[in-house]
Parts: sequence; structure tokens; C-alpha cells
Amino acid sequence: MWLFSKSGFFSAVQNMNDSNLIHVRANFKGDLERLCETYGIEPNVKRIPGSDYTYRMDFTRDQWDKILVGESRKIDYVKFKPAVHDGTKRDQAYLDVFFTMQKYQD
Repeated sequence: MWLFSKSGFFSAVQNMNDSNLIHVRANFKGDLERLCETYGIEPNVKRIPGSDYTYRMDFTRDQWDKILVGESRKIDYVKFKPAVHDGTKRDQAYLDVFFTMQKYQD
């Protein structure tokens, strides 16, 4: 699952060694820590330079459920792009994904 939100961009998959955990990956420093702070979770972020996602952390399924519900309840905008527009590299990445997906829509 890819999650694009005001909190950041995350790739979530089942942990390959423990099906009770969700392995969440991020490209931008601080995104996983921000999620942990927002949802009262002790951060345990691993940095893996040179990987497809530099930052990684496992969450219990209950924690991930809480995050998804919380992120959905934080929707306070009528258009996503302006809500996340801040001139950062993440901003440009979101736009790149939007335009790529738009290019291939049928």
C-alpha cells in the first residue's frame, strides 16, 4: 500500500518474517518519526542507505490501523495538491506521481 498524506509518503507491506507486523518504509527523513509522535508510538526507525526506501520501521497491525484512521480523519482540504504544496522535494515528488498517474489513466 502506498499512502500519500500531509504527514508524508509511506510504503506499507507485511513484514516478511512476522505477519503480525506491517513494515513501513519512507524516503524522507523524519516522516516515520512524525507518524510515531502524532500517534504516540515509540519510534524505532532504521536507516538503510542505498535502499529503495532509506527509512523503515515495523508497526503492529493495530498501530497501523490507528494511523490509517487518524490520517483519514485529518483530511481537511478539498484538493490534495495545494494542501501539501510547500516547495520541498516531497512536494515535487507528489506532483511527479500525480502527473505520471494522470498520463496513464484510461
